[in-house]
Amino acid sequence: MPQRQPVESANSTRTVKTVCSHDCPDACSVLVDVRDGRAVSFRGDPGHPFTRGFLCGKVNGYERVVYSEGRLRYPMRRVGRKGEGSFQRISWPEAIDAVTTAMEETWQRSGGEALFQYFYGGTMGLVQRWAPEALFHRLGASRVEQNICYYGADAGYNAVVGGGYGVDPEDTVHSDLLLVWGCNVVSTQVHLIPFFDEARKRGARLVVVDPYRNRSAVQADEHIKIRPGTDAALALAMAHVIEAEGLADSEFLESRTFGYEKFRSEVLVAYAPRRVAEITGIESETIVRLAREYADASAPLIKFGIGLGRNSNGASGVRAICCLAGMVGAYTHLGGGVLYDSGCEFKVNMDAVTRPDWLEKPTRVIAMTDIAEALNDYRDPPIDFLYVHGSNPVATAPEQNRVISGLEREDLFTVVHERFLTDTALYADIVLPAPTFAEVDDLYRSYGHLYLQMGRAAVPPLGESKSNLEVIQALGKALGFEDSWFSRSVDDLVCELLDTEHPNFEGISVERLLAGETARLNIPRGVSGYRNGFPTPSGKLEFYSEALAEQGMGLPGYLGDVFGTDVDRHPLRLITPPAHHFLNASFGASEESRRRQGDTPVLLVHPEDAGRYGVVDGGRVELLNDLGRIEIRVCVSEDTVVGVVVAEGTWWPSHSPGGRGINALTSARLTDFGRGSTFHDNRVAIRPLE
Repeated sequence: MPQRQPVESANSTRTVKTVCSHDCPDACSVLVDVRDGRAVSFRGDPGHPFTRGFLCGKVNGYERVVYSEGRLRYPMRRVGRKGEGSFQRISWPEAIDAVTTAMEETWQRSGGEALFQYFYGGTMGLVQRWAPEALFHRLGASRVEQNICYYGADAGYNAVVGGGYGVDPEDTVHSDLLLVWGCNVVSTQVHLIPFFDEARKRGARLVVVDPYRNRSAVQADEHIKIRPGTDAALALAMAHVIEAEGLADSEFLESRTFGYEKFRSEVLVAYAPRRVAEITGIESETIVRLAREYADASAPLIKFGIGLGRNSNGASGVRAICCLAGMVGAYTHLGGGVLYDSGCEFKVNMDAVTRPDWLEKPTRVIAMTDIAEALNDYRDPPIDFLYVHGSNPVATAPEQNRVISGLEREDLFTVVHERFLTDTALYADIVLPAPTFAEVDDLYRSYGHLYLQMGRAAVPPLGESKSNLEVIQALGKALGFEDSWFSRSVDDLVCELLDTEHPNFEGISVERLLAGETARLNIPRGVSGYRNGFPTPSGKLEFYSEALAEQGMGLPGYLGDVFGTDVDRHPLRLITPPAHHFLNASFGASEESRRRQGDTPVLLVHPEDAGRYGVVDGGRVELLNDLGRIEIRVCVSEDTVVGVVVAEGTWWPSHSPGGRGINALTSARLTDFGRGSTFHDNRVAIRPLE
């Protein structure tokens, strides 16, 4: 079996191929130049067919992150009050003993469900991200529902097409209309841009539908500003025009869809452009023109992202967009259809890593969005032991103030495994040092392309850093678990992950993959992902869902403004899209990323709203609602629409004025269906501070 590449001898230089582990659809292939045992540069791998040799600005120069003075280098025990950041260095044996003692005491006192592991995509490696699941299954702990990100968008997408990739991202060069809807690809999926650029050279137009003028909108041929949360209404109005003007693909509708007549007669009649103009803020003439342009295109592509689903109507918005693509049969054309997610195609044997068979009986499931409630209010049993890795809930979870109050509990034993002393780590009883992706081996899939990759450690772990797998195996052994799983290597587990008979993996050589070869899934090029039908109950695109009909939502629709009664007290709608130099909170420790983003959080406010509430450009304001308040600096700009304020993030609270971040204002409310988060759908009031 191929072995890890040896660390070079003194005065030699080598290049190691690895993979960026950050939560991003592109999963870039990275070349790390190593000299005298130290990473000296990070650059894109020109041999990767999708990422094509360039890195985003967040990972170019990543050696500054790897060797940052802020990196945690050894285990620490809290010696002061929770939150003040006073810690004392301890040894790994002391740390393992402290953690396992707390686990055993909690288990004996309250049972396994008093233990809770909170984690997300701090690393996207399939072994390192998911390995802790095995231990917590063995302990019978409360389980986590990872609904903080994509659940709303997934639910809407699956309701119509049933899942699957639909469009190979490399085939987008064949599209003749690129409709980017609620997705800032320049900042969140930059490696799509060269493919879009090629399509534009061939004559495609790029149209962006988004509430504010982000970097993608700047590059577009047209930007259509839409009120947040009204995407379903716009998509259905476009479908109304296409039906009314006889522009639909009747052959596709008749042979490959289910429930169209009900959709046409019971839904489309209610979405005339003039009515929808009042809902969306888009002129009816623009709606009609966009619908005609979409229907006239030979291979129209709609690209949307996860963020589109993060509002109260999020699942319905995605559902309506997928139905719109069905109106013109876009799914049958090369480069046409809906581009969302490819991660579902990597059907590896995850049970080998997570070991669900070790869970003796079903245990309590806690949604990530409910972490504040779980820490403060849960009884029978309460959460008394919290293990956090790959996530910074103080910065990223809703109801930030209540998350902090829960972490302040003296009867809660908290362990945080991290690269930096995050806002969450400040409340830990034990802090464990974690490596960066340049210091560990792992296997990576992507949710933005169709390539599987093995990333190898380029340099030794900094200080006494240990990977998730190493820590979990050490804890398991200390707890007396003798299963051989607790001694398996990353390569062993990768081989088990790839022990699958799924046709997508046919022809992939595990040996060559372990040796560093990039492997494309066994998915044919130049064809629609739905050429053989849709993975829905009917086998067709479903305008009508019998499963959702049981919830009273058999047909798509716009559900209205759930905040309609709150307008007087909190008149502005807040959206919180990713910042260009952050993408997510895992980059928050980077001084370079913060500097490039402007050193401080900024709130976009429309000039009309600025005048109405006495706000001046560059001034400080208080933004508040019933959940909390924050201080933030203002940029008065027409880049947003009237009534909508935009705070790009996510900034750590400790890097924000007043020590509170934007999620002090976001709620744990869930999407219309799918149980997704609603970070882009909260109301606030604004008050000038100077």
